[in-house]
Amino acid sequence: MSACNLETQQLRMPKAGCSLTECEDAIGLNSRGRRFAVADGATEAFDSKTWAKLVTRSWVRVDPPALSVEDFVPLVRDLGARLQSRWKKKSLPWYAEEKARQGSFTAFVGVQFYLAETPKSWKAIAVGDSCLVQKRGQEIVKAFPISDVTLFGSNPILVPSLAPLQDRMAENFATSDGAFEVNDEFLLLTDAVAAWYLDSEKPESSKSLAMSLLASSRYPELENHFQDLRARGEMRNDDVTIVRILVREHA
Repeated sequence: MSACNLETQQLRMPKAGCSLTECEDAIGLNSRGRRFAVADGATEAFDSKTWAKLVTRSWVRVDPPALSVEDFVPLVRDLGARLQSRWKKKSLPWYAEEKARQGSFTAFVGVQFYLAETPKSWKAIAVGDSCLVQKRGQEIVKAFPISDVTLFGSNPILVPSLAPLQDRMAENFATSDGAFEVNDEFLLLTDAVAAWYLDSEKPESSKSLAMSLLASSRYPELENHFQDLRARGEMRNDDVTIVRILVREHA
């Protein structure tokens, strides 16, 4: 394969009726390191927006990359301790203190690209129901860690901030890898948009329109499209986050 680079677009969109500051999804981007991640903070957990942001932004920066459970769990333990320490310094009402004691949770998926190898390849990790999709033309090459749309909404194990819960999380740590070609497209998706995108019963024309709007950075039109899908009951009303990564031939 000839030399290539990675082109990215991203969208974060809150639930209907909420502002972007209330969105509990997070994105981590390290274009120079060719490492990308999204996370979906659990709505019912305390301060999950901060936890999702901390995990994604830290994971894309750490070197060497935390692509095994042996590397990921220590990273998460350190981040969780940091978050708990931050909470303890705040003056919280009693009900918030109780929720804080139960910790925070997030789904997570991250991918590392290797452009200097032959063949050029990627490795991904995931905990929970945020997904990576690799496409070649109109065909899905890989959907990870969920490819069966019926498995969404089945109470996935998430990344917890509390150390005592992290061993259970490690049992559900998933990895995947593969090769890629020029013009392959990768999507990192939080669960609501992933469930819609991977549902074979949803119109392909609607999915193609969404990806075309994202590729051309027409974000207001894309948000309107998703709002219409929610209104028609075709997509669950939840935060939506997408990172699109296109493999381009280097000029």
